[in-house]
Amino acid sequence: MAGSHPPMRPFTPGARRICRASGWLILLAVFLFAGCGEKVSSVTTTLPAIDVKADPIQDSPPPLDKIRIKLKAGFVDLVPVAQYRIAAVVASKRKYTSGWGAEVMPFDLALVWGRLTDPDIAKRLQIKHDNTRLAWFRIKGDDPPVSFEYVMSHGSNNHLIPATGNLFRAIDRDVSVKDRIVLEGYLVNGEGLIEGQTVRLKTSLTREDTDRGACEIFYVTSLRIGDRMYR
Repeated sequence: MAGSHPPMRPFTPGARRICRASGWLILLAVFLFAGCGEKVSSVTTTLPAIDVKADPIQDSPPPLDKIRIKLKAGFVDLVPVAQYRIAAVVASKRKYTSGWGAEVMPFDLALVWGRLTDPDIAKRLQIKHDNTRLAWFRIKGDDPPVSFEYVMSHGSNNHLIPATGNLFRAIDRDVSVKDRIVLEGYLVNGEGLIEGQTVRLKTSLTREDTDRGACEIFYVTSLRIGDRMYR
C-alpha cells in the first residue's frame, strides 16, 4: 500500500473493476529500484501501430521457477499463474515508495481498451488512483455512450512488478497518461515472510471481476510505448 502500510499484515491488493483495479525470469533485489541515475535503454521497432481495441490475451504459463524478490525485511516468492499481454491506453499512473508492497509492486497503472479508447468516450471518463491502491473509474454526464458493465470489463488496475531495472526506469520515466502501450509478462501470485510474518498476494485472472482482489498483479518482462521497446 502507499503511505504507512503496516509491514506485518498481509498485503491484499484490492480494487473494484471500476476500480480494478520469455524470456528470462530473474531474481529481483532491492538494488533494482535504486538506479535512478541510470539511462533508460530501448530499441526502435518496426511493428504495426499498437491496436488498443482488442481484449488482453491470457494463456497458461510455461513451466517456470518461482521468482524471489528480496526485501529490506524479508522476501516474497512469486508464482506465475498466467502468461499475459495487454495493449491499452494509460488512464492513470501512480508510483509507491513506502512499505513492502511498494518494494514488490512499485507502480499501478489503470488501463483501458476497446471502445473506452474512443475520443468521444475517453473525454467522459474520469479515472484516478487513491492512496489505497484502488483505481476509480466513472463516466461523466447523463446518458453514457457505453454501459457501466462495459466500463467494468474494459478497464483494469494493474500492480506492476518490473522484471529488470531498465523496465523500472522506463515505467517510472517514460510511461505517461494517454500513452498507448503494450505490456507482456506474467500474472503472479505470491507468498513470503516480512519480519517473520507470512504475507500473500493473489492476482485476478479475469477482466470481469469487480470487488477486492480484482487487480492484476503483473510481472512485466517487456514494455512497448509507440515504436520503442523496453526489456
